[in-house]
Amino acid sequence: MKLAIFDFDGTIFESACYWEKIIDDYLRKRNITPPENILSIVKPLGISGAAKLFKERFSLNEEQSEIVTDWRTKMGRNYHEVIPLKAYAYEYISKLQKEGTKICLATAMERDFVMPAMERTGISKLFDSIVTIADVNANKNSPRIFQYCAEQFQAEPYECTVFEDSPQAAIICKEAGFHVIGVYDGVCKNDCDLMKPVCDQFICSFYELI
Repeated sequence: MKLAIFDFDGTIFESACYWEKIIDDYLRKRNITPPENILSIVKPLGISGAAKLFKERFSLNEEQSEIVTDWRTKMGRNYHEVIPLKAYAYEYISKLQKEGTKICLATAMERDFVMPAMERTGISKLFDSIVTIADVNANKNSPRIFQYCAEQFQAEPYECTVFEDSPQAAIICKEAGFHVIGVYDGVCKNDCDLMKPVCDQFICSFYELI
């Protein structure tokens, strides 16, 4: 493995349950029963897409931008203060670094949220590059961000391993020629059945790789 490319939310950080609670609470406060597996709906759409969907489906009074701001403000505090690394993520990534593997982060999350969490937990020092979708002007519905990471280190897709919790991202990466390890996000159990046939390997904990 020449390059390891890690997703942020739900892959190396235990953030899925925080996102689920914030969106669940938001809808319940408006007397709306949240749909089952709410995070499975949100992940492929992104926060803006999910806000648009819920506004239309539930006829929310708030503008889409207001919904997004509410969710992100609350999650911003969580990233700055409390969201932990997934168990054994630090140990595994440190192991890769010691073996000479380059380490890259590829995330749809804003850098203003990513960096405080990375620095608070001390894991930022293990990464050679941190790339957001804003850096490549493309979302995770295309392989561009992963290809950009590979290009930074003159690596071909087959020399890279992508670690992802999203079935859609896993499919996109496999189609683009990357090796893919699926990671259980701790919340979306239904995603496990979708990920396992697609990924080269699927894990519930990084301990399995150490």
